[in-house]
Amino acid sequence: MDLLKRILECNEEDIDTIMQQAIEEADFNSEKVEKLGFLNYGKSNHLFKGFIPLNTRIKYSNLSIEDYGMQTTDYMYEFAHFIKKYNINTKGSLIHNLEYYINSYFGMPGNVDREQIFNEMAWNTTTTDEEFFAALENNKLGDLKNKGAALCTERSAMAQQILSLFGIESYYCIGCVDLGNHQDAHCFNIVKRKKDYAVLDYSCPVTSFSREGSVKALYPFVGTLSNEEFLEFINNRTVKNFENYEFIEGKRSSTESERLYVVGAFKIDKKKIKTGNELGQEVISEMEDTQLEDETEKDIIAQQKQLQNQKDTNDQTL
Repeated sequence: MDLLKRILECNEEDIDTIMQQAIEEADFNSEKVEKLGFLNYGKSNHLFKGFIPLNTRIKYSNLSIEDYGMQTTDYMYEFAHFIKKYNINTKGSLIHNLEYYINSYFGMPGNVDREQIFNEMAWNTTTTDEEFFAALENNKLGDLKNKGAALCTERSAMAQQILSLFGIESYYCIGCVDLGNHQDAHCFNIVKRKKDYAVLDYSCPVTSFSREGSVKALYPFVGTLSNEEFLEFINNRTVKNFENYEFIEGKRSSTESERLYVVGAFKIDKKKIKTGNELGQEVISEMEDTQLEDETEKDIIAQQKQLQNQKDTNDQTL
């Protein structure tokens, strides 16, 4: 019996025990990796399949101390209770409603950044410089809970853990996104579906509008990849373009624009992109002073602030 079915059929008081077993098993069976993201000498670990080990650290900048650990697990337990409460009974529904949960966990984007939060926590718990820098090595994903500071690395990392736990073949990807007027280094996910693959972006989502134009919900952007496109995309730094869309009264509608993604490069050179969606498109990777935080996502996710005063938006989202 898969984990989703077990959660839905068990008693509420048994959920934490079931999740503890699932987390321990996933961590034990995970591919061991010390660090994801930026590595030394301008390199990066830009693709990871499956559950990220709990002792892994994600380095979101090429600066020496800007990273955090993946040992946080509280959100996995909370998400299981979320599933039970709202009877999320298909993996497709799980994928789409994960956007709402990630937003709820990290909080709406604010004016505080990750470095400020991590530095203040270390400063408030130490008395010497040596202790301060040692404390920075204990930063973890959960330190950003309810802070409104999480960006693409954290959001995609949380999605990766939950998707993997619930038996969805998933990939944590580091690369670049171009939304037309701006591009940045970016983290996103890819999942295996029955007949193909799909890019999932929980940081640059799509919006669902009412007929009157108010925001009803946010959902992850989904971009289809054929099996052949998937292999080209993850192995050859192939740029893939997708049509942008939104939902109006539940119906998908094109915005007559597109977005571009690439894995393993931090800039897309549009001059070198071939026409006609040809495979084998060239990209340029620029690492200097690059951070895995997409300023464009801040603009898009800012739409979530319209939901901030609505404490119970579950009926709209689920």
